Amino acid sequence: MHEQAGLHVAATTEHAAIGAVVLVTVRLAGVPFEAPCRVVYEIDDRAEDGTRRAGFAYGTLRGHPERGEEAFVVSLDADGAVWGEIVAWSRPGRWFTAVAGPAARLVQNRMTTRYLDALADFV
Repeated sequence: MHEQAGLHVAATTEHAAIGAVVLVTVRLAGVPFEAPCRVVYEIDDRAEDGTRRAGFAYGTLRGHPERGEEAFVVSLDADGAVWGEIVAWSRPGRWFTAVAGPAARLVQNRMTTRYLDALADFV
């Protein structure tokens, strides 16, 4: 999903696993920005009715433009409907995101849209 959204991802594990370190790189106006994170929890819930939720969340590490957490969850309903959910909280983590103010929030919102579009394309 991240790569389909235009990001480069390098991780210490092949799959999201608690403790894995992830380095996400995005280019904005041709300038690369690195965003180091660590997977802080996993989700793998299965209900008797056939519904399932799977995903993970990562927290930012020193050097990330923001300070916070972001969770990525995919749900499969009993009727076969697939849902994508992204939940995040953050505040500026570097001087340039603090200075950017509302523009930084616009970039975050655009990335969330790109993530969900990538998920929709996959499904």
